[in-house]
Amino acid sequence: MKLDDLLSDAAAQAAGGRAAWLASGDPGGVAAHLMAERAADGPGRCGAVATGSPHATRVGMEILRAGGTAADAAAAAALAMMVVDPPNASPAGRGHILWARAGDAAQAIDGATAAPDDLPAGLGKLPDAQALPLPGILRAVLHLHEEAGRLPLATIATPARDLARDGFAVPPELARIWAWRAPEIMDDYARRLLLPLGTAPGAGETFANPALAGFFDRLIATGRDPFADPDYATPLCERLAARGAYWSAGALAGATPRVGETVAFDGPGWRLTSIGRQGWGHTLLRIVALVASARAETDCAAEIAHLLAILCAFEERPEELRSLKPKTDPLPWRVLHDRLGDPLAEDWASEAYLADALRKARLPEDDDDRDTTHLSVVDAEGMRVALTQSIGPHFGARVADAETGLLLAHSYRMAQDPAPGARDVTEQCPCLLDMGDAAYALGGAGSERIPGAIAAVIRHLLDGRTLPEAMAAPRSNWVGATARLHVDAPQELETRLAAAGAITAFTGRGPVDHLGVVQAAGRLRDGRVTAAADPAYAGAAAAE
Repeated sequence: MKLDDLLSDAAAQAAGGRAAWLASGDPGGVAAHLMAERAADGPGRCGAVATGSPHATRVGMEILRAGGTAADAAAAAALAMMVVDPPNASPAGRGHILWARAGDAAQAIDGATAAPDDLPAGLGKLPDAQALPLPGILRAVLHLHEEAGRLPLATIATPARDLARDGFAVPPELARIWAWRAPEIMDDYARRLLLPLGTAPGAGETFANPALAGFFDRLIATGRDPFADPDYATPLCERLAARGAYWSAGALAGATPRVGETVAFDGPGWRLTSIGRQGWGHTLLRIVALVASARAETDCAAEIAHLLAILCAFEERPEELRSLKPKTDPLPWRVLHDRLGDPLAEDWASEAYLADALRKARLPEDDDDRDTTHLSVVDAEGMRVALTQSIGPHFGARVADAETGLLLAHSYRMAQDPAPGARDVTEQCPCLLDMGDAAYALGGAGSERIPGAIAAVIRHLLDGRTLPEAMAAPRSNWVGATARLHVDAPQELETRLAAAGAITAFTGRGPVDHLGVVQAAGRLRDGRVTAAADPAYAGAAAAE
């Protein structure tokens, strides 16, 4: 078949796919006007916040108004997210933090979850009830506050305690995820915690977790992580051990955050910094660098370069996609780092090149959507914080402790290849972007969609778009072996992907089947601040 005929047939197939999506009546919608209520600009007197929940964004802005730094606001918002986004966050979860004072080098805090050091060797794959890693995010957040905060810890933690005690109104997007995952929650304790009336709370209903409020009360009263308090941790560990977990009070006390590694890439007039081997920062930098090397002249060409860059970066990852199991043939870190600036091949824009890249790619067939949550903060003094946290797939291990109200994280590493002390390396990649006229904090959610989603927003920022414009632009990403496109993506993109043999699917701007959820905040050189929350989730942005 001639190429023109192939392109014609592919266009018809793609058009049919787009029409099928539109006919489904997905409430996510495609209109970029959604950004009108998910973006904010301000004069810069206080700062800007973008998180995955309107409740956490409100908390962050209140801390900034009270004179707190970006670290104070990020810490308070992160603790609030552990209450108001139970599918994705918990004090027992994992996370990575990247932060910098104005003019200083970025610093990373590694709050990864880890297997206990006394985990028996040779266990094989562990079920969820046993693959419960030691928490990392809470102590990482407390370390951020200690290093760069200004307000008392009680001021930082009280909003989260109040939200847990008094409850919060469930946003529509969160209600949709909750209802979607409810049938998968089998643990009796987790069902009583998350489905108090036997069903998921609906949009606008109030959900409270009084037991978790007690956890934060302990934090406020003692000024220390309850996990590191033997009087609090010992009975918790005994309850979990009775259910097959491998926790001990000694292991919890020793689960301290690490100084994280950072990596950076310099482009013409800009620098992108992210976390190193503890996450997927290198993959993000590689995607951005490859797309920049392509010098695409049209939106469609830029999207092709973007999808090709993701394929290339994924092939170089030392972990398998989805399972996050270490590969048997990983490239050495030195080689990965040295390759950062290597360009795409000269014939990257051809269908043949794309088809060849698809044939070589080791993409998983499983495309079950999983998530994370991210928040970004800047303050009036120019400090920036990018903070990503997760508990695994939605609702983590779906195992809860009734007495503390804690939802336990799932460890991909323990479930696939358990080893004593092994730390979970996930797709998190908080980042800081420095340009000639602005400085941004960015990050994302959505498992392996994270680096591609962030890279898409960065590309549009580098092309001169405002942050809300960059967030609202049509996006494409790989989900498993499928190229998932916003329904308003260029028609030519669908045609060329189909001609190369790619499977395509379409989605709107809603919380299910999304293309990665990005939260970003920035400070412009004239002192103004800006923030944007991705319309794909229940996020909110504020700037003053």
